Parts: sequence; C-alpha cells; structure tokens
Amino acid sequence: MKKIGIIGAGASGLYCAINLKNANTDVTILEKNDEIGKKILITGNGRCNLTNTKTYNEFLENIVSNKKFLYSSFSKHDNFATIDFFTKNGLDLITEDDDRVFPKSEKAKDVIKFFENKIKEKSVKLITKQEVIDIIKDKNFIVKTQNKSYEFDIVIIATGGLSYPNTGSTGDGFKFAKKFNHNITKTFPSLVPIFFKDKDLCNLKAVTLENVKLTIKTNEDIFSKKGSVLLTNKFISGPIVLNLSSLTMSSKINSIKLDLSEDDYKTLDKKLIKVLNENPKKDIINILKNFLIASLAEVILIRLNINENLKAYEINKKQRLEIINTIKNFTLEFDRFGAFNTAIITKGGVDISQIDPKTMQSKFVKGLYFIGEVLDIDGLTGGYNLQLAFTTAYQAQSSIKEDL
Repeated sequence: MKKIGIIGAGASGLYCAINLKNANTDVTILEKNDEIGKKILITGNGRCNLTNTKTYNEFLENIVSNKKFLYSSFSKHDNFATIDFFTKNGLDLITEDDDRVFPKSEKAKDVIKFFENKIKEKSVKLITKQEVIDIIKDKNFIVKTQNKSYEFDIVIIATGGLSYPNTGSTGDGFKFAKKFNHNITKTFPSLVPIFFKDKDLCNLKAVTLENVKLTIKTNEDIFSKKGSVLLTNKFISGPIVLNLSSLTMSSKINSIKLDLSEDDYKTLDKKLIKVLNENPKKDIINILKNFLIASLAEVILIRLNINENLKAYEINKKQRLEIINTIKNFTLEFDRFGAFNTAIITKGGVDISQIDPKTMQSKFVKGLYFIGEVLDIDGLTGGYNLQLAFTTAYQAQSSIKEDL
C-alpha cells in the first residue's frame, strides 16, 4: 500500500484526497490550521462559488494564465464532472447568474461539512495543527513538522499561494518547490480591488452600482466589462473590477472610467432635458437624483464647478452636455491594486514548464506533485479558480492510481 502525504487541506488537497483514497492507498493530509478549508469558507462572499456551467471553450476563455497547460487535465475532469461528483455524493447545487454554481444552501460551511464527512467516510487521515517546515527526499519523502516527522512514498503539494495569508496561504509551497529546483514565476495578488487617489469621493459611503460599464486603458490595450461595481471612498471592487484587475495588473494603468448610465449620450440628454423642462425651479442637485445617487451627483457638480443650488432653468447647454459627459465618463485616478491580503487568488507560482500536465508530477522529482493555486495558473472570478483546484487535483490522483 502506497503511503501518500498531501500538504494542505484546501480545495485541491481535499478533493485530491477523497478521490485518491482506495484499498491501495494510505492517504494523510497535513494541515497547518486547526480546521480544514479556511479559504473555502470565504469564497463567493461566504456562499462558495464552486464552479460554473460554461461550455468547454467558454470555460477556457476565462483562464488568464497558461490555459494550454490545462488541456489534458480539463479534458479528463471538467466543470461538469465536478458538478456530477458533488451531486452524486450528496451535495445539492444551484446554478445562478452567469452560470455560477453554488451549494443549494448558499452556505460555504456546508461545503466544508461535505468534505469533513467524505474524509471520515473514506478513512483519510487528517492531521491539523501540523505546519510542514521541511521536505526531504531520500529513498522516500521525509516530511517534517515542528514536532514530528512523517514518511511518505508520494507527496502532493496543495498549499495554495499567497492570497488571504490569514487563511494559511503564506507561500509554503513555493519554498518547497524551490528546494527541489523548481522555478517560481513572479507572483502578484490577483482578483483584487482597485484603489484610487480621488479625494472628492472622501464622503462617499460604500454603494453598489448595477449595470455600469468599467473601462481601463493601459499602455498596451483597452479593457471593458459591464456589471455591478462596489464603489467606496477609497477603492472600487465587485466582479467586473476583480476580473479587470487580473487582466491589467501587469500593465501601466493610464485611465479608469465608469459609465454610470445604460442610456447612450443622445437618449440620456433627451431624458435630462425633459426633467429640466418639467421642473424649472428645482435645484440641479435634486434634478440629478433622478439619474444618480445623491453623493455621486454632488461629486459631478463639484468636478464641473456647478453650484448645486442652481435652478434647472439656469442650466445652459454647455453645462448640460458637461453633466452628460461626466455621467458617461466618470473618471478615477489610479493609485494601486489591492495587496495579497485582499487578493482572491495568486497570479504566478510554480513554473508549469517543469510540471507534467498529464500527471501534475514534477519533471525533476519522481513522486512529487503540485496541484491548485501553488501552480502558475489562474482564471477570472466566477468559479474558475476553484475548478482549477479540482481539475488539477483529479489529474494528480488519477495518475497516481494508474501507476499503483
């Protein structure tokens, strides 16, 4: 019986262990935290966006880094295979907007309960509060923690990257990879909020804006997405912001602008003229509340140097068109991207050119595997990154079982 050690009880480590354990394998998970799946608990705002129902090509279009590396593993175990795995094993799922898949209860803790139950059912050994500090390869692997050593025939690194370090993702896997001569590509916090310098939003309370278009111009290209945005007095976040941060963080940001209206220029102008004419003695600030939240209306008037108490009949054509243009092109001055403590995933990681995509095994060390976020692969928000964890985990366990 092969003794297999999995370092890390996150999404990839748990999925790998459950699928790997059979009569021919003795599987042990070593986890530095006192409980499993800490990062799973906070995904999808605590609802856990497990995967999605995009087609094969649509799914891979949302992989940002090294999608070709995934062709073999994704062909073997794609998002629909993951959905089947969870549903057949008793976790009810629902599909929501943009094909995102969640547990039916919409509670991430139920995903944790699912994994806990399957670990017990499969007799996987789970040892918590065991931070691995070193891995040595002799005839077998010697895995050292602060107070104990373990011997394994096979070791699977599933430690995650650097995102949300308070969940235990502190780059341990990169340290182990380097020890075995693997390169680590440059790492960035990815799927992060974007901070801006504008001081005229200092009094703004956090607000969610629906159906806005966000456009980011870099020194290389122009990127746009439409959807909901969380706007605060210091940063913007939300699904479209997170995705655009992933696509642009390696570039120089030249400009950021929000289109705050679904109407085109001409239609919006007609609507504004109508409201101005129907309410000639109303203050312009109150007129604009028909089109924007009050705090944003105030900012726009300040930016245009228009007195908010100016009456509707006093607004001239030039001012009206400036208002329309600012609504359609509300600019933010880029400051910085969020750091690892705000990052959903890590961009960069173990160099995939040194990993066999058909097995997830190191090309340098037989019996050493890397799965999940520790690898230099990442996708956009929407269930893609958890699916990458499940897909690479399944590929590794499948290869190991075939060799037994």
